[in-house]
Amino acid sequence: MTALWLSLALLLAPSARAAFDDLGTSARVAGMSNAYTAVADDVYAIYYNPAGLALIDRPEVATTYSMLVTGLSDGSNIQNSFFGYAQPIEGGKYGTAGVGWDYFSLDSVYRESSLYLSYGKRLTPDDSGLPIYGGITTKYLYRSINPGSLAGNSISPTGQITNTPDPYLQNGSKSNLDMDLGLLWQVLPHWDAGFQVQHLNQPNIAFTPGQTDLLQRNMKLGGAYRTPFSTIDADFDLVTAPDGSLSRDVNIGFEKWLPTLLYGAFALRGGVGYGTDYYRQLTVGLSYKIHRLQVDYGYVMPVGGFASTTGSQRIGVTWRFGEPPQAERLMGEMLLDNLTQTAPPGTPEFNKQAAELVGYKRRAMEDLLKAADADASDGRFTQAHDRAAQAASLAPQDAAVAAVVERYRTAALYFPDLSLAMRGSDTDRGVVAARATRDGLMSFLAGKDREALASLTNASALVPSPERDAMIRILQARLGETMLGISSAPAAAPAPVAPPPAVAKPAASYQEGADAAKRILDSTVSLMELAFFQHDWDKVVELAGEVISLDPTNALAYKRLAAAEHVRRHYAAALRALQKAYMLENDPVEKERLKGYIEALKAQIARASRPAEAKPTETARSSGGPADVEKLYEAGVELYAEGRLAEALEAFRRCLEIDSGYVPAQRAYERVKSELLQSGKSQ
Repeated sequence: MTALWLSLALLLAPSARAAFDDLGTSARVAGMSNAYTAVADDVYAIYYNPAGLALIDRPEVATTYSMLVTGLSDGSNIQNSFFGYAQPIEGGKYGTAGVGWDYFSLDSVYRESSLYLSYGKRLTPDDSGLPIYGGITTKYLYRSINPGSLAGNSISPTGQITNTPDPYLQNGSKSNLDMDLGLLWQVLPHWDAGFQVQHLNQPNIAFTPGQTDLLQRNMKLGGAYRTPFSTIDADFDLVTAPDGSLSRDVNIGFEKWLPTLLYGAFALRGGVGYGTDYYRQLTVGLSYKIHRLQVDYGYVMPVGGFASTTGSQRIGVTWRFGEPPQAERLMGEMLLDNLTQTAPPGTPEFNKQAAELVGYKRRAMEDLLKAADADASDGRFTQAHDRAAQAASLAPQDAAVAAVVERYRTAALYFPDLSLAMRGSDTDRGVVAARATRDGLMSFLAGKDREALASLTNASALVPSPERDAMIRILQARLGETMLGISSAPAAAPAPVAPPPAVAKPAASYQEGADAAKRILDSTVSLMELAFFQHDWDKVVELAGEVISLDPTNALAYKRLAAAEHVRRHYAAALRALQKAYMLENDPVEKERLKGYIEALKAQIARASRPAEAKPTETARSSGGPADVEKLYEAGVELYAEGRLAEALEAFRRCLEIDSGYVPAQRAYERVKSELLQSGKSQ
């Protein structure tokens, strides 16, 4: 019981720093040694830095249960619980509000309860470059004691039990109002700084009337380096006790997310803390996140100040409401500048990127050819030819693929679509002839000309047609022989075939100018997108011009043209293309984003026109770059897991627009695109 008595005395003594101490609340943050001031990107920002609430893009609710400093010799049971909810106001346009409740108990003897009302908002305009966020938390503090017989004894300053009444244990409860302030600032891309002041109004929490026990102001300075799935952060805490003594503590933590497409994301964390008053600790943590659910675990092992303890453990659950945002607010300069972030030629990273691109092209070509075979098997030879032509555009020097495409072209020329003709009863001569024609064309595509000739001759015997006769003559010319009367059907030999025209004419539906123009347009757009992916900016400009000549209302072509011209440092041309894209765009969200691009590019042109100013070595990029990449990638993962492949593909594409060298997004994009092609849902 002595250890419990001493613990309670330390909690209540005026010179102690333990009442409403900063013990933390989040299992995730505990794994990073409570270094979170410059991160604060979830609902726990209510506690750690209210400015971080402005980073939340959808409602969140979270709760954590903690067992603190377990294994003490007297069996003391010290617990902490937290519940919080954050709600963006109109999607965060007017900031984010949060409410929370924090509860601390020492056995049945001592209780602390804090109610939080928080608000965070961006302080700088959306188009002002690197952002600054501010936040405020108001708190209702309540603490109570139920010391029982312990109130009859007091402890002297030297730690001796005096057997006299303790003046600090005579009143059972005390309530106060308190306030915290916070700031977040993205100093540079990937680099964030945070600042928090706790107990701004220094409330008097003394139990005894006439006594003064102020909660002194504490200050936290934090810095963090963040990439899409990694964080390294550090906090420097200045904690002032009521007696005026100052503690200086340093906490350093790291976090690494390991996302998967099918099984959610896993996180590993670790941290270390060091400071005055024997403050030493080591921490580890784990997380699992899938869809809207996230589960966190944190473990803290004190290595100074406690003789015997098994450490503190926290477990928390977070739930995010609503669908993940499909369009993050991105600044134009960040998108445009990221297009240039390719590794220098000759470096290992460049070789890796090149190898990945070659692999991507090979897989894409194979998938397109498989899709072409599937279309041909269903009788849709025009569509099959289009897919085969796309495959050939990925390997223009591959003679074998070119030969296959030529066969597809010939088949589509005479038989654009047999899918409807093949439907029906096996006793219908027309249906049987169509199926035999399909089988013959499939043999022709496979290079089996003799089998193709036999099937087509048999089909012509059932239902003669000029198209079949023309294909038969082509095959006869290839084989150098005549094969008539092969049909096993009782029908007579096919009717005489008139000589084919000098130039075989396609079916009427294939001759339609509108359809042909659309196929040319779609093919050119595909080539433009491939050139964009390969960072072949001259080719992007050329192909974008072709697309615009075919379709002057194509907003995508103007956007691609703007990006390519920006990389080539033709800023005026890039601005004109962006302005044209803005005029053509119908999506309000995309239109707003284009407006941001235009303003950013105007600012860049204005800076470039000032010769007296020194040019920065690195252009400042958009706010929240790594966070945007992470959110878009997570949104794509969630959509993929829900089976919404087209929307997932779009999320990964936007992710690559921001950071084209981000390998996880590249692989995810390739995989989803491949599945869409295989399922016949390619856009």
